[in-house]
Amino acid sequence: MASLFNELLADAGIAPADVRLLRHHTKAGIGGQSLHDLWLNDRSGFELYQTTQDPKKKLFRSGPVWAAFTSPSPGRTLFTGLYDARFVERTEADWKCPYRGGAPGRGKPVDVFETNLRPELKDLIGRLEVEWDPAKVRNWARYAVDAPLPVIGAVSPHRTVPPTSAGGLATALLAAGFTERHRTQKVVGYGRAGVSVYLKENTRRHPLVIHPLYFDLADRLDAIPGVEFERPLRPYIDSNMRSLAVYETTERATRSRYGFAISAAASSIPALVDVLMGARTMVTVDGRVRLMGDDENPLTEKERLATARIGQGEFRSSLMGMWNGACPVLGVDHPALLRASHIKPWRSSKDRERLDPYNGLLLSTHVDALFDSGLISFSDDGDMLISSAIGRENLARMGISANSTIGGLDRRHAAYLAHHRSDVFLG
Repeated sequence: MASLFNELLADAGIAPADVRLLRHHTKAGIGGQSLHDLWLNDRSGFELYQTTQDPKKKLFRSGPVWAAFTSPSPGRTLFTGLYDARFVERTEADWKCPYRGGAPGRGKPVDVFETNLRPELKDLIGRLEVEWDPAKVRNWARYAVDAPLPVIGAVSPHRTVPPTSAGGLATALLAAGFTERHRTQKVVGYGRAGVSVYLKENTRRHPLVIHPLYFDLADRLDAIPGVEFERPLRPYIDSNMRSLAVYETTERATRSRYGFAISAAASSIPALVDVLMGARTMVTVDGRVRLMGDDENPLTEKERLATARIGQGEFRSSLMGMWNGACPVLGVDHPALLRASHIKPWRSSKDRERLDPYNGLLLSTHVDALFDSGLISFSDDGDMLISSAIGRENLARMGISANSTIGGLDRRHAAYLAHHRSDVFLG
């Protein structure tokens, strides 16, 4: 990682001269909540607060990009995003400040901006910690070119408000129309119209478990105030979560079930449920199919096949569990950049083979493209085989080492890999 924040900006194609740094202070607002708390628990409220600025701060009007930071604890500075910022007007605000409670500017004119979160450095939001010059800690707005902030590293976001317990979430789920379906000593299952979730008993650490198919919606779920995925990503496994996806690896003698665990505030449950309910079905070449079902309404064989055919459904979720949600070649774990790749191509496979997780690898998009086109393959031991049709320089440009290997292969992968090497790989 770069040693200075300005180097990260430059690497992302953003000129530091265009960037204004905005470090939100640590004073407590309504209910004792800091601006970091507001960012964690009410992202839209935080951004509304950020759009009004003191007219004396001319630097905001002169810079098209803002880099925002909060202070989760004294002396710490955490990156919270890059924003396009456009000055709209200077006016007396007629809305309530979500942080202070009164009118922004206490009745005096404020500069109002329109801001939009930019995609650059998005993966570092809530994770990147920098050093703000302690001698200028009161100077909360600065020109980036005059303040080369040293990068401390990527950290986990510091949550000042603990997640809601399983008991509080159970109450919120029941209020949202869920009913209790199944109870064991470790987990309790809740369902509503084809959507199933589980609560881990007696824990405050990521107590809510959701179907692995929802991991593809991680960005939308993470954007809900009070919702956070467990990181690093790893499946939560329990044989009693019978409405979730099958988990099968060489390390386990029997099949189990798994999902991904999240933290959630009780107040976030309505928004969370809206996302889950809205993603129950999807359009495929065979029409609209359910992504998942509950015990009373399971997926039909046709629906599983149709969903698997476009790289989602049970086939994808099985690969997410088998490979811990990351590409075994590059370690990429962003869901939008991962493909459920058939080793023996769909067109050559029987129905059973199309749904067999051992006929699949979870690959990042460009590794999948290389594998699917036969430019790379793998030995039974996981060593990467490279076709003479592609130069190693191009592999290096894609961040792929010519000596790459993958672990985690099972003897049940072998027949599929042999087919790939003989019928797909260009050699």
